[in-house]
Amino acid sequence: MNLGPPEELLDDALRAELAELSATLCRALNDPKRLLLLHALAAGPATVGVLARAVDATVANVSQHLAVLRERGLVDAERDGSNMIYTLRYPQLIGMIADLRGILRAELRRRNALVV
Repeated sequence: MNLGPPEELLDDALRAELAELSATLCRALNDPKRLLLLHALAAGPATVGVLARAVDATVANVSQHLAVLRERGLVDAERDGSNMIYTLRYPQLIGMIADLRGILRAELRRRNALVV
């Protein structure tokens, strides 16, 4: 009796794409400060200084996080005089993060129900 998915559903192309997803986007999202930066950018374009104040971090720290997000293709940067203006490349990412937060809340409720 086979209870798992058919092997053809887990083909080499899917495996490769999921490996790339894990190595790029998931790693970029694997930091609370970067998630906060994405949420801050959902409100609109911002400079490093504005973002640093929004997420309560140093400019140097925010710059490092923004470099990761840029490298992974999640934010864009454009020079405006002496400032770099950052924007969210994929606004739908905020909805996806909200979906993950919903799953997290549901799982926490489920765990708490088991403890009671």
